[in-house]
Amino acid sequence: MKKFSVSSESPCHDGFGSGSLNWLLHARYVRGEHALCLELADQLQKQHENKHRFAHYIKGSVLADAGRLQEALEKYHNCIRLQPQDPEPLKQVAKCLSRQGRFQLSHEAYLEANKLSNHPDPDIYSALAECCWHLGELERGVEWARSAVQAGGGERAAALLAKLLLASDDIQGALNAYDQALSTHACGADTLAEAGALRLRSGDPRSAFQLLGAALAQQPTQHAAALALAAMMLQHRDLDAALARLKAALTAHPTCVAAHTNLGMALLSKKKYIAALTCLQRAAWTAPLSARAAHNLGLALLVCKRHASAFCRLATAAALQPFQPYTVLLIGIALERLGDSRADAAYSRAVALATDDPLIRLNLAGRHARAGRVTQAVEEAAITAELIQKEEKPDAQLASSLASLLALLKDAGVGLSQLPVSVPKLENAKPANSNDAAIEEEQLQSDEV
Repeated sequence: MKKFSVSSESPCHDGFGSGSLNWLLHARYVRGEHALCLELADQLQKQHENKHRFAHYIKGSVLADAGRLQEALEKYHNCIRLQPQDPEPLKQVAKCLSRQGRFQLSHEAYLEANKLSNHPDPDIYSALAECCWHLGELERGVEWARSAVQAGGGERAAALLAKLLLASDDIQGALNAYDQALSTHACGADTLAEAGALRLRSGDPRSAFQLLGAALAQQPTQHAAALALAAMMLQHRDLDAALARLKAALTAHPTCVAAHTNLGMALLSKKKYIAALTCLQRAAWTAPLSARAAHNLGLALLVCKRHASAFCRLATAAALQPFQPYTVLLIGIALERLGDSRADAAYSRAVALATDDPLIRLNLAGRHARAGRVTQAVEEAAITAELIQKEEKPDAQLASSLASLLALLKDAGVGLSQLPVSVPKLENAKPANSNDAAIEEEQLQSDEV
């Protein structure tokens, strides 16, 4: 390509005078012709004694795009020295500092740029809100995000405001922020997915389904939306559709721990044990410090009757998250099946962590019954019945399991007169046809999935 000759007659160091080549410099930058752009910038600097402000600015932008942030900072500082009242180079300095993780310095630079700006700048306000987010100053971040929304920051400012409000435990405020963003802007897939996930969390599955579907229609590889939709489908036992969503999420992000975990639990519920163990093991390898991944893998191993391996994984989960009652309950079940006398202590610990949980109480009653402690089994069964009836929507499976346990106790010689008077009658409960161990195992599967 023929080299461009630069005239030295322009007296303006900014390069905006007669015969300015700033348009060409900018065009080459936006077209991605960075080598030609740098060559032209060097020529302009030679002609203007290294005082061509726009050339410094463009060279800084090229270096920043290449990840050479410290060199880019030097170029932007040259722009600031040539004209200290221009906020644009200062904004780029703050952006580079933020990319370096120096959020306090970036925050200060954005504040200086805001002072120099002649009008409300939503980009500066949004960047200040993001800096406050990283610095843990959520209240100040919410204020800056609100200012960005009022200044016309668009989708970015509204989504950032919702994110900060959610981090401040203001769920309703976050919902309102998302609603405002969706009603006033054409939002992208990420914002739609975040709004849908929050709707699902707040108990509005219909709106959540619409938002998540819109996110996937716009971007089929949006893994957050695929994961949330898969969770909804798992709750409604639509396993095949959930598997399809989870596989799509893994196609976009092969190392997503949540997708591997949910896929493993879905396969486990379909009784595809080898595939389920493979997915859950991959999740545990990817996130060795995830208590949930270790818990789910321990559950799958327990279902597959690999009790020693299950105990090891569950012990890891309990070490990472000691106050999770279901993990401790599964440890008790694993120890009981291994014939370890510490099973009683694990059951008691689970009850202490969740006194009003009927599932844990029912498992403790079954443990007492299998150990021959009939009186304690009857007492725990009575407590379980009371807890079930206190619920607005009693769990039919728990009621059925309790009826089965009472039938087994009666067959073992316990008279109805021995049951405490406070035991409520479960009208809709029918004894299950499977044995106690199978009932307990099935309960744990459905509870976890």
